[in-house]
Amino acid sequence: MNNYLRAIGFSKTKSLQQLEQLRHEVRINPDHRTIAGKSLRQSVVQLDKSFGDGGIGMSIVGEMNSEGQFFEEHYFPYVAPGNYVFHDELIVEDHPTMNAYLGVIDNVNLSVIFFIQNIAYVNGLLWNDRLPLKMNIALSGLSTEGTILLPQLKTKEERTYELMKRQQEQIHIRNFRAGKMEDFDYFLENDQEQRSIQENRLSSEDILSIVESSIIPFSTESNVFDLIGTIISVNETKNSRSGEEIYLLDIECIYYVIRIAINKKDLMGEPSPGRRFRGITLLQGAVRAE
Repeated sequence: MNNYLRAIGFSKTKSLQQLEQLRHEVRINPDHRTIAGKSLRQSVVQLDKSFGDGGIGMSIVGEMNSEGQFFEEHYFPYVAPGNYVFHDELIVEDHPTMNAYLGVIDNVNLSVIFFIQNIAYVNGLLWNDRLPLKMNIALSGLSTEGTILLPQLKTKEERTYELMKRQQEQIHIRNFRAGKMEDFDYFLENDQEQRSIQENRLSSEDILSIVESSIIPFSTESNVFDLIGTIISVNETKNSRSGEEIYLLDIECIYYVIRIAINKKDLMGEPSPGRRFRGITLLQGAVRAE
């Protein structure tokens, strides 16, 4: 997680001593504390501390025993998602290297994996056997390098058609999940059609003039993506401890709106609504039961 500290304004936090000072500040003065049962003698404790407006901060997760002693396990930087909440089926999996969880959204033609921020909350649901299949989900991300791309030139009619097509795809996804296999043919035919169109255009156009949004796995970390999306809104904030300036970008990508935090010095170009963002992004998210 050290690499992503720069996304929330801690690009100069390099040494173990600096990192320990930062974590100590979170431990002794958190803004929010969540405690959930893990066993009869242990609880999961999550400490969250904000370091600026817009929801940038750091979280520490650990265990507390029956005597009230806290033992830190790991930490992670975060940016809180925006107000773009959607309701979908979610698979919750254990994180392979730490006491945390990954959320998996499988939309037939697109699988999105994200790091679940509210770990203690999910642990409480699991401990009480109350984890539902469908949950309210909001996505965010930390980007360490990004570029602003010009918008694609499209008519109002073309954009209306694309919106209707995305809504139609969501209906086919719900039908397929309900067991209607004939809806899977829609995705096969659509993929073949799009592949043919893109192959024809690639002979005379650059790939970035064709792709308006995409989310492609980037590394061995399952929740890191090379992401392209259209900027909906741009806000600026400042890390209250380091003074570094951060962009908060709401990005429309495929079916989702994702709030991305990126250090100003890591973004090439001037962001504004309508332009596109491309960046290497660690995908996070907050989940809630209904």
